[in-house]
Amino acid sequence: MTLAANASDFLVALIAAILAVWFLRGRYLKRRRERLPFPNEWRSLMRARMPLLALLKPEQRVLHERRTREFLADVRFIGCNGLSVTDEMRVLIAGLACLLVLRPDAHVFRSLHAVLVYPSAFWVRHQQPDELGLVSDSPQLRMGESWNGQRVVLSWEDVQAALNGAPHNVVVHEFAHQLDDENPGSPGAPKLADYGQWSKVMRAEFDRLHEHPSVVLDDYGLEGPQEFFAVATEAYFQSGAELQREHPRLYALLRDYYGVETARLLV
Repeated sequence: MTLAANASDFLVALIAAILAVWFLRGRYLKRRRERLPFPNEWRSLMRARMPLLALLKPEQRVLHERRTREFLADVRFIGCNGLSVTDEMRVLIAGLACLLVLRPDAHVFRSLHAVLVYPSAFWVRHQQPDELGLVSDSPQLRMGESWNGQRVVLSWEDVQAALNGAPHNVVVHEFAHQLDDENPGSPGAPKLADYGQWSKVMRAEFDRLHEHPSVVLDDYGLEGPQEFFAVATEAYFQSGAELQREHPRLYALLRDYYGVETARLLV
């Protein structure tokens, strides 16, 4: 065996050892994190600002706290336009986002690296062409964005509005896009074992919104299946009883997916 071959074998073995150590370290840190008690101040803050938590089953509350802790450990928060991101902001944003991942087989937005938080709505300029193939030079005012499953941008003013009961919830809207991005082959749908019922109900409800305005679904959902899924998720978490009354099939579909009976919330 040549010296070059020995060196190559050694390099392969070294890389394999490093990857094994990295993998085992990650598992150890995750298990250690899951064993840590959830801080009482975080729990009190979320229960005070997020009434939906009262609807969770005991096992869901435990899971929600575990998901929230994992989110906070893995995702970087960045303040923009001079905003200093506080622990309260981080906990509330993570808590809202993790309402979307309470299925036992769900994971906490694996591709997400960072959450950027602006003080209020922000101006953006994009180079992507519209449906006519035109690129606008005009900046657009946004309250949130989701970028390729890796980054979410939020207006803190609009996060607070959602926590105070406004019909729009920028956090669940943008994180619904994160779920959608995990399944690039089916726009407007998260990863599912069977898309039959989902496609049937979503198509019918999209067409219905196109024909008749809804008192609970924002017509921004007509931008396409991705936006319809995000808008429907907003309505499900912010106006569950109204969504159940006006769009019972859509409500039932989202309830079966998210696992929370949001229509039971009394406001």
